Amino acid sequence: MVVTPHPLATAAGVDALRAGGTAVDAAVAANAMLAVVYCNACGLGGDAFALVWDPVERRLRGFNGSGRSPSGLSIEAVRAAGHDAMPVRGPLSITVPGGVDAWDQLLRRFGRRSLGDAVEPAARVAEDGYRLTTVTARSIARSLPTFDAAARAVFADAGSAGEIFRQPMLGASLRAIAEGGRDAFYGGPIGAEIARAIRAGGGVMTADDIATHRGEWVDPISTSYRGVEVANLPPNSQGITALMALNVLEALDWPMGAALSADRIHAQVEALKVAWSERDRCVAEPDRALDDVDQLLSARHTAWLASRLSPDRAQRLVPTNPPGGGTVYLCAADADGMMVSLIESNYMGFGSGVMGGSTGIMLHNRGALFSLDPAHRNALAPRSRPLHTLMPGMLLRDGVAEVALGSMGGDAQPHIMVQLVTGLVDDGLDPQALVDRPRFILETEAAHQPLGPVRIEADGVDAATVDQLEARGHEVATVEPRASLMGWSQIIRRRPDGSYEGGADPRADSLAAGP
Repeated sequence: MVVTPHPLATAAGVDALRAGGTAVDAAVAANAMLAVVYCNACGLGGDAFALVWDPVERRLRGFNGSGRSPSGLSIEAVRAAGHDAMPVRGPLSITVPGGVDAWDQLLRRFGRRSLGDAVEPAARVAEDGYRLTTVTARSIARSLPTFDAAARAVFADAGSAGEIFRQPMLGASLRAIAEGGRDAFYGGPIGAEIARAIRAGGGVMTADDIATHRGEWVDPISTSYRGVEVANLPPNSQGITALMALNVLEALDWPMGAALSADRIHAQVEALKVAWSERDRCVAEPDRALDDVDQLLSARHTAWLASRLSPDRAQRLVPTNPPGGGTVYLCAADADGMMVSLIESNYMGFGSGVMGGSTGIMLHNRGALFSLDPAHRNALAPRSRPLHTLMPGMLLRDGVAEVALGSMGGDAQPHIMVQLVTGLVDDGLDPQALVDRPRFILETEAAHQPLGPVRIEADGVDAATVDQLEARGHEVATVEPRASLMGWSQIIRRRPDGSYEGGADPRADSLAAGP
């Protein structure tokens, strides 16, 4: 089974399975297709993180495909360019894209097919064209003001939903990768052109910065929620935020009530707030070794977090990072039992707004999450990685992977993950019913301010529930049902007989399918 936010990407993954590929082959082919048809959220200029269940060794593996800042980028250099805070967009916000390397390393370890096999269908669609959906057409129109001249030249005449859109330069880059492998990107002509375009726009990234990139295999982290193991990736991924929130939620001795009741929403919101307040304290460049994950997920730390909360009153708990998000999440599973949870992103929609010159590749803006305060845990430094919002999830029962799950949503990903896990574990929902169910997210009051306002899809709450939440001090607003700001979640669950069932989020153009 393959579940992605776009039918063409799901079809690419299914075709890879039919051709004898593994779940990893399917996931990479689907991601490559999304880099074309959902270029508003992901692409060759972004990062990728993944969890892979290896059924042979019966072990969960993690991959961190986040790139580093340029060797010439420092706090002093950014301030000298006239910035008092890290730029949210533009050439200084770009870190080295890690997605293509991630595809290559995943395939080398767990695939049966080549990187060329994975990206060729995407190259063909980029060249021949595809129909814009409402999601993509709206995103392009909304993002145009943030684009540099090269990007505007490509996207200005993209058209409306239903019209055919072609990206020949992006197609040529995919062809180059198909023929030359990852080296066409890292150390090859694609990387050289990206570096040239960044420097021409006022950035400092060099071709050598790109050539020396390599993502890394990491040990996943996990916690137990009501007897089910919930796994994610370690920092610099923010995945530990959801794990801390689940720990707190299980520790609270409060009435929880039914799903989407005032009691349940209040408990989940407060658990997320206190975990969020810890996010900047514990999520940073892993090379800095600032915190012990085991301590952060310990019963003692959980009890301290829970003690800061009240069943009757909303709390205000301060974090320090700016909001943002623009991502795709997908999952795949094969007949041998391999499961993949993969998330890839340009960060804020089209990212930095900078196109890599003639490559047709939009470049992400992960550097926006660095701080220019040298005492901050995410302080900018040359060749460093910032806090990262990407957080693919996996649930294991009795030591075996059972569910691959995740969502786009930037900073909202921990909020969505908590609702997905509790929906499966506490409420016993099947995957499609779960992704169909109305959701809430928390918004920051402003950049560098706490989580506070609660946004709930209108079909998930009545006036009485809103009144009860407001009586506890929450600021509540409803939004239209199936709003994209609630994330695009995808789920695959393995049934006891070894077959799979999926959930495809209706907030995007999602599709779950199998060979």
